[in-house]
Amino acid sequence: MAFIRTDGTLQFDRITSPVEVQANYLASRRDGIGIDDGISIYTGLMPWNWGTPGCSHTSVGYWIDGELWFFSSTSRKELGGKNGTRWIRGTKLLRNPERWKLQVKALSKRSLAGEAEVAIRVRRANRLIGLGYDFYGVGADFINPIRVLIKRELCEAIKKLKKIYCSKTVHAVQTGIIAVYSPRRKYKWAKKNGYKTIENTWSYLNKIGV
Repeated sequence: MAFIRTDGTLQFDRITSPVEVQANYLASRRDGIGIDDGISIYTGLMPWNWGTPGCSHTSVGYWIDGELWFFSSTSRKELGGKNGTRWIRGTKLLRNPERWKLQVKALSKRSLAGEAEVAIRVRRANRLIGLGYDFYGVGADFINPIRVLIKRELCEAIKKLKKIYCSKTVHAVQTGIIAVYSPRRKYKWAKKNGYKTIENTWSYLNKIGV
């Protein structure tokens, strides 16, 4: 059974399914958190994000030991009283399914190859444990669109990283690249790269038995 170690990394026995789930939080579903609305509204003004849902947060999840586990960096204190990178059970993250829009993709047609891809992503996520939430980066990256062009390999950047925000975290786990992505842009990226958008999160979760 998968569990979170004292150092924050995820320990598990096996990959249950070769599937990746990108969970996009919809700021338009009011929850009283002002920063969510601000991120969604501001990034929605950028031309490359036109036509995307009002996303303000992104997590990436995998089926591990029969459970859906998600990874991201959060501004909310969910890991030992600190903000930043963390693993969380899908049942806890998606406790209000109407606030989330999921995008799902099988990482390989062959189960063993797909499971290997998931394992690689889990290792990338575990390497990011300990980083705080990058409040400054959210403002600096999205205000200066030129920074969108800056990309670095995760293995080269990890030693210098101290903080990171959600959508940059998710992109690093998925691709091994550190690059500027807003939650809205991550939604668009996933759609472009073959992820199936789930229109009804509640029905999807009940269908697969979360």
